[in-house]
Amino acid sequence: MSRFCPCWLSPSRQAFILEAAATLAEMTGTIKVGEFFGIPVRLHYTWFVALVLVMLALAVYFWGMYSIWHNLAFGAAASVLFFVSMCLRELVCLVTASRLHVPVRGITLFVFAGMPRIADEDFKPLPELGLAIVAVLANLAIAGLFYAIYGALINAGAVAAAELMQWLFYFNVMAALFNLLPAPPLAAGRALQAILRLALRNHSRAARITTLLGRSIAILLVVTGIAILFVSRDIFAGIAIAVAGWFLENAASASRRQALVRDAFRGITAHDMMTEDYTPIKQQLTFGLVRDYIINSGQNCFFVIEDGKLEGIVTLTDILIPQKRWNSTKISDIMTPAKKLKTAPPSEPAVNLLELMDDYGINQVPIIRGETPIGMVTRERLLRFLKARAVLRAF
Repeated sequence: MSRFCPCWLSPSRQAFILEAAATLAEMTGTIKVGEFFGIPVRLHYTWFVALVLVMLALAVYFWGMYSIWHNLAFGAAASVLFFVSMCLRELVCLVTASRLHVPVRGITLFVFAGMPRIADEDFKPLPELGLAIVAVLANLAIAGLFYAIYGALINAGAVAAAELMQWLFYFNVMAALFNLLPAPPLAAGRALQAILRLALRNHSRAARITTLLGRSIAILLVVTGIAILFVSRDIFAGIAIAVAGWFLENAASASRRQALVRDAFRGITAHDMMTEDYTPIKQQLTFGLVRDYIINSGQNCFFVIEDGKLEGIVTLTDILIPQKRWNSTKISDIMTPAKKLKTAPPSEPAVNLLELMDDYGINQVPIIRGETPIGMVTRERLLRFLKARAVLRAF
């Protein structure tokens, strides 16, 4: 058993610590797929399951009409186009958020929905309601586009391709209807959470209520799907409903973990989490000259400073260079330049830094006042704090 979950704690307290520990692994179920307008986008692993299921479902639907490879190709095309349509929906939402002056710091794509990350200090209830409405309307508009293509293909006599467009029409209509369930990160769930935050004036309570409701709906869908399998023997409907419930449970759980992390860091800023225990090095020095110092210092990251201004950082991964190059390689050759760094002011909420590190796969963020570095926040420091909070909350 983990040292953060001692056996003498009660089961409920152990569960709390284990759940808090799970928050540390929230991003392990996602992969970064790129950026929309500079906003990092991550893909939840349930998408891969969904794409395979869509492909197999359509391959079975077209069974006997075409060859097996033709059917699988149709299913694969439908999977990819459905994924593209959901990405297009999120792109519309991001453009709308920009127009409404709502800063979106990142987004995680779940099946049927995207979970935008909006910092608590940037949250605005009315724009959030607007974004929820736009998400549903975007799905319906995309569904309409596929239906128009379906009609054009039918008129052209391309029946097989028209069937594919018809399925994509159905998928997007289903996505729009599914988003009417009051469960985050679905559109109606986000709208409900915005209303509760406005009414209760309590972010934590609003998140707890909506995520509990979302998980309850997810369990109900799973149970309903299983019941359909046993009662009506409608395999396709039963599996579809049960899997939709499973997808929703995963998304609602991720939303709750995000809320737990934000609660743990509430009121904590970068200044509270930063360490001032760093040693600057000069960029004109050769690596051979400072190698022993770097290795023996016990530090993982070093500031490169000139005239009080941050020029870059050097991490332990940067110094993995052949020995024959030690005396010819300058620090400026191996450092990450300041213009490529993610930095933050001392007043930045600490939770934003942890999410920033997850988005960009970095382990430290320099804290800057003006152009002068005053400290550094590391992932290790944030996670230690989060684990300590979990243990303290367990008592």
